[in-house]
Amino acid sequence: MTALSILAQATAAGLTLRPLGDRIRFRPVENMTPELLAEVREHRAALLDILRAGRVAEVRAFYSQAFSRLAALYPDSMIGDLWPTITREHPALASAINTAEAASDAAGLAYQSGDAPDAGQFLAALATWERAWAEAIAAVTNTSRACDDCGRTDATVMVETDTGRYCRRCLRPEPIAARPKTKGMDA
Repeated sequence: MTALSILAQATAAGLTLRPLGDRIRFRPVENMTPELLAEVREHRAALLDILRAGRVAEVRAFYSQAFSRLAALYPDSMIGDLWPTITREHPALASAINTAEAASDAAGLAYQSGDAPDAGQFLAALATWERAWAEAIAAVTNTSRACDDCGRTDATVMVETDTGRYCRRCLRPEPIAARPKTKGMDA
């Protein structure tokens, strides 16, 4: 019997198999037959690989959904383009993002490996990370920080000059021909 056929047989019996460290947890216990239990024990390593692969795909899907929601808050660019601006202008938010990212990565790895019985801790950590990014996006794209010429608030590069704040589209040096000519002075 192969690991996939064991998994199919367990599903048909109404069992749910979950990786838990180097073991396999199954529910409900009363649906497990002695024959199926023997097969699960014999093919444990292969079953764990299959079950963990499913969790890896699940974690990737949750991250993808979070990135999609964040991209909706900042549609004109990729979220990563904001990072230099956030670290420069909002170091406390950058620190919060780093801390939340480390926590969500650790919880995601624990869930993938089966050390965490369910995705609850990972989802909570991922939500914290997403909130930190959303707060940073709001701080960077705040309308009071708009370009003085075009009103753009989503530019990753804003330059402050003595005459105002400008996005890189609007901050262009005036052509040399347009500069007023000054009369030279002789000594």
